[in-house]
Amino acid sequence: MSDNIPQTPPAVSATSQPIPPQFASNPVKLLAAIADPVRWAVMRELAGGESLSVLELAGRLRKDSNLVSKHLRWLREAGAVAVVAVPGADGRKSSHAVPAAFLRKDANGKPEIDYGVCVLRFP
Repeated sequence: MSDNIPQTPPAVSATSQPIPPQFASNPVKLLAAIADPVRWAVMRELAGGESLSVLELAGRLRKDSNLVSKHLRWLREAGAVAVVAVPGADGRKSSHAVPAAFLRKDANGKPEIDYGVCVLRFP
């Protein structure tokens, strides 16, 4: 990935439709982004459908917030996550989420993310 990262699109609702075209539009980029252990851990946290801020994710993963922010940038660029507005906040706060259209549960009730080109399953 290059250092020339595109601007983050405006915050959207995790449940809004239609799905932006950048989501899973490049399967190789998507798979490369989620292959990193920290980014996989981020995806595991977001698979439950909750939108989380950088600080919330950093706390859950026991990682530095700057590191988590960097990994979220990779995931946004790959179309794996979206920036979402925090309900009830004044607009300065944002969180990250997987759009609800991609979220599902397997037969055992475990979370999955189905991008169409691949399905992420979390043990």
